[in-house]
Amino acid sequence: MQLRKNKYLTESNYDSLETLAAFGISFLAKELVKKGWKKFTKTPPPESLYSSKVSAKKVILFSMSLALVSMSIKLLTRELLAKEWDKLDGKLPERLT
Repeated sequence: MQLRKNKYLTESNYDSLETLAAFGISFLAKELVKKGWKKFTKTPPPESLYSSKVSAKKVILFSMSLALVSMSIKLLTRELLAKEWDKLDGKLPERLT
């Protein structure tokens, strides 16, 4: 399917695609951090502060790692998506221009 200039490349379609990408990327980032935690610590990721088996320090470290990786990947994805959208002569939301 060939895109006709600007017919599908609207601000609302960009926002929808960006939201969908953010959810997907967040899921992948969480799985990446979980696998990395298992590999390096040889223990399951401490996802609950209420577990008696893990310390608050480990939960905070895991949460910070997850936030850092997730935000970094989201920002890179947003940047790449905006660049490609602009190349296709799509209309970007004002917050990105």
